Amino acid sequence: MKLNYRDSMILLGVLSVAIILIGVFLFIKPKIKEIKTDKETLAAEQANWDAIQVKLDEIGPLQDAIKEGHAKATQLADDFVDVSKVDQTFELDQFMQPYVDECQLEVNVVDLASTATKTLPYYYFTPSVITSSMFDAADINGNYAANIAESQTESNALSQRTAETVMCTQYGVSAKGTRENIWAFMEKINSLDTTILIDSVAISDYTFNKEAIEKHEPDAEPVSEVTFVVSIYSVFEMDEPVVE
Repeated sequence: MKLNYRDSMILLGVLSVAIILIGVFLFIKPKIKEIKTDKETLAAEQANWDAIQVKLDEIGPLQDAIKEGHAKATQLADDFVDVSKVDQTFELDQFMQPYVDECQLEVNVVDLASTATKTLPYYYFTPSVITSSMFDAADINGNYAANIAESQTESNALSQRTAETVMCTQYGVSAKGTRENIWAFMEKINSLDTTILIDSVAISDYTFNKEAIEKHEPDAEPVSEVTFVVSIYSVFEMDEPVVE
């Protein structure tokens, strides 16, 4: 059958639409779906990357914070006596002997303790509070109670803090010396910029042989027996952290 021009154009239009629809369903629609899937995948990957980037951005400040914390810990540890100098009894004796010799004390007995752990409680002052029915009657506006609470703020805060544990060894020495020798030793220990504390001082003769000297007894010297107990505190120095 021979088609006229009008029918040919209609047929051509129908065929064109059919070809377009076939192309849409066979090629374009799958591509659109694939593009949508790729966009969703890209969005998910971008979210993952953003999360990773946030962590990467935190690395620098975290490294700085770790280094700063290590520097502060090292500075704090510098205030303590190096444990390697006092851990063994012979090392402790060698560590303290120069101070004794410098102050010209004549040593009789040395008692050296082994290193052990010790808990250091916080020192704080707890204000004394007196309350009574008279107090309650006077504090009609709550001002007294507020002042008391404010005065107890520091002691309450420190009482709740965890006490820290350090290493401690003790050096006991019984010696003979003049008043100047004994005072010089205490002043020397007090002047050291480390964690060394004189726990006790026992002077057997606080007159330093005054009576014998006044009687001009032979060999009378202005000396006295003295016993010192010295505590020495140490900590382990923190290893330098690897942050790279």
